[in-house]
Amino acid sequence: MPNRKLILIAGRNAVLAQELDDMIWPAGYEARALTGLELGILNIDRLRRNLATLSPVLIINTIGYASADGAENQRVLTQARSHWSVGDLAEAAGSLGIPLLHLSSDQVFAGDKGAPYLETDRPDAVSVFGQALAAGEAEVGVHCANFAILRTGWLFGAKGHNMLKTMLSLGRRGGRVHVPNDHISGPTPVRDLCAALRRLGLALIEGEIAGGNILHFAGAPTATWFEFASHALRQATPFQAPPELIPITPNRFGVTGAPARRTELDCRTASRLLRLAAPDWRRALDDCVEEICLADQRTGDLAAQYLADQQPYRQVVSEDRRRGALPFGVTADRRVAGR
Repeated sequence: MPNRKLILIAGRNAVLAQELDDMIWPAGYEARALTGLELGILNIDRLRRNLATLSPVLIINTIGYASADGAENQRVLTQARSHWSVGDLAEAAGSLGIPLLHLSSDQVFAGDKGAPYLETDRPDAVSVFGQALAAGEAEVGVHCANFAILRTGWLFGAKGHNMLKTMLSLGRRGGRVHVPNDHISGPTPVRDLCAALRRLGLALIEGEIAGGNILHFAGAPTATWFEFASHALRQATPFQAPPELIPITPNRFGVTGAPARRTELDCRTASRLLRLAAPDWRRALDDCVEEICLADQRTGDLAAQYLADQQPYRQVVSEDRRRGALPFGVTADRRVAGR
């Protein structure tokens, strides 16, 4: 449809992509998702040309918001995705005057404040993953005047790869499942986060809020991974046998007895400015668990039906056909077909 305003979603984030694809935007807007490769990330000239051609009214950046697993051993890749690519996108968007909404994480904080983090608190990440995210935030502020940054907590949902699906998969195997109990954050439903991105993005386009804002949005109440996993697997008991959950003793960077990390976010500013109330992750989790388990059950039933419908091999392949073709250069077949 002509004259529709384009909202460009940068990156096919493994956790958010499907929910963002299903997102319904107001009349007059359309959203289009492109991967970093398609946009030309890390090639600033090509990126600028592509953005100029697309002429979006807003860019929502999800590039670089990847799992923290393995970041310590993938330092260059982590910097490329969460720092350098964000810098290029911010520079290109800033030069073209395109508003930029950047998604970040509570991992930009060390977790030793002892109270919920405010938007005005200075990032002090201790991990490679968090340091790269903090550097990406700084790039946005330097290169793009009309920007907003939305920090969030752990993400989970019924679609895409996320920690909830991992926990349910481990639970199906049975036995013991070891779950960390030393990190406190706000588990955040992906569906609610996408709705918050839409609300904040439209507010940025329409001038409801000024550029340069950093907002926090995460689920409530805060919880540890162990508490989250316990709740999820308890809800899954109608579909699968519960495993034995073993909490891992707090052990930060190999130091026995280290204090728990608390990266919970103070979300009152988002509530005041945009009426974005922190979602109750427990209610959303119950729905997600049922949706995932039912989908897995249907997939298993279809696979079993497919196998049951297959005719035995001997009934559809003749004795000669079972022997197959002779290898090159062989004129006599000494093979005996299985009976």
